Amino acid sequence: MTKSTLNLYKKYFQERQFERLDLFQIIAEKFNVERALYPGSFVHITPSFVFPNVVYVDNDKQAKQFFGEPEIFQFIAERKIYPQEAKVSFHFADYRVGFNEMAGSFDLLISQYAGFVGQQCKQYLKTGGLLLANDSHGDAGMAHLDDDYQLIAVFSVKNAKHRISLNNLDEFFIPKAQIAITREYLENLQKGIGYKKTASGYLFQKVH
Repeated sequence: MTKSTLNLYKKYFQERQFERLDLFQIIAEKFNVERALYPGSFVHITPSFVFPNVVYVDNDKQAKQFFGEPEIFQFIAERKIYPQEAKVSFHFADYRVGFNEMAGSFDLLISQYAGFVGQQCKQYLKTGGLLLANDSHGDAGMAHLDDDYQLIAVFSVKNAKHRISLNNLDEFFIPKAQIAITREYLENLQKGIGYKKTASGYLFQKVH
């Protein structure tokens, strides 16, 4: 990988201590994830260090150039924690429009700061698969309203380390304000709202 290309990953993720490697490791340890889909990924290739087959989707030209570098596979090979060869694919596309992947073929759908990924890409996730979402754009709140998803865990960060909790999940997604939270409301808002109790990340299971 060229120095300039690698610097893109270093700048946005390593230098900001925002790789979230331990977050993905927790998921890998507790759940059976072989194939992951990451729409709106930019160049955040950390999931490929943990999951052996990851498909990335982004319409950013820098991301297209980044994933076009053959050396990226060597970089991932040096950091991966699983024995098999890494499989990495990239679609230069707007995930809201669609891309060529089979429905129901992924174990994990990753939604991080990229809009309503959990809604727009739900068809690619198999029944029983997982959605990892935060609520920066309201995607976790939207998933909570969706009968196809069930909240099964939340994540917190303490001393720069992610922790998972499986308990008291009914305490989340209770709005501070006395307002009716609907899909239309969140779609118009395009961001997360104030809840009485929040988490850094939410893990949902697709139940239908």
